[in-house]
Amino acid sequence: MKLAFRTPAKINLGLQVFRKREDGYHELETLLQMVSLYDDMELESRPQGIELECDVAEIPRDGSNLAIKAARLLQKTYPDRRDLGARIRLTKRIPAGGGLGGGSGNAAGALLGLNVLWDLGLDREKLLSLAAQLGSDVPFFLFAASALGRGRGERLYPLQPAKKFNVVLVNPRFPIATSWVYGSLKLELTKRENNISILRQFYSKSDVARLGAHLHNDLEPVVLQGYPVIQVIKDRLRSLGAKGSLLSGSGSTVFGVFDDPGVAENACSQLSKQGNWDLFFTETIDNLAEFFPEEMLNYPQFGA
Repeated sequence: MKLAFRTPAKINLGLQVFRKREDGYHELETLLQMVSLYDDMELESRPQGIELECDVAEIPRDGSNLAIKAARLLQKTYPDRRDLGARIRLTKRIPAGGGLGGGSGNAAGALLGLNVLWDLGLDREKLLSLAAQLGSDVPFFLFAASALGRGRGERLYPLQPAKKFNVVLVNPRFPIATSWVYGSLKLELTKRENNISILRQFYSKSDVARLGAHLHNDLEPVVLQGYPVIQVIKDRLRSLGAKGSLLSGSGSTVFGVFDDPGVAENACSQLSKQGNWDLFFTETIDNLAEFFPEEMLNYPQFGA
């Protein structure tokens, strides 16, 4: 049996960090939004063992890969089952280390797909619990197309999706280590006037212009100090008509939000002539059914 589907990227429209926790993570609040940049993923059952194939040489194929970690976590959950083998094929489009959650989305896809492929019948809450063990962003990709994340990002609250709007992603072709960004964060210097509740108000009204004007990421000042090109990208997006531009997560991808598709397309065209970066013209996603096939959505974790 095979399953083929897509796992999307995400952006953080807002990210506010409050404190470092005793467990080493940071307490934060973030507004998460899926966008229409995808990796292709195929799962195929096999008698035993987990094997991963990928078209990008830099992507690890060992136990450090989150999709393999997800598969092995399911195997560990069912130690008496000896038939839980799979071949995972990944076609990568989402840049690694770019703050877009590509690896986390792959892990979520593996959990959801293998739940079907192996006929495990895990419900939504169990899958979300397993996802939280794999990484802070993984539960989001099982949850909703847009959500408020709290704690270390794993406590999720669904949001009524805004009307779709365009998002231009600009990746400067280098990754940024999340550990370095959080390790360099000086919380006492973080401004408190920007908060997620303001963003939520404009998001709920689909007011892209005011949403763009209030985009905020507490991690961005750290990254700007180490990588000045991020500010160059932000400025160029704004000069080409973006209503706002921001670093996604801990970077390195910068995104611009647009309320006019024509302006967004022109921005992509102009940026393609201006720098050494990868560009993606996307729109927001408002429904999980846009990337998961019906047989995956009909399983218990979605309440069917």
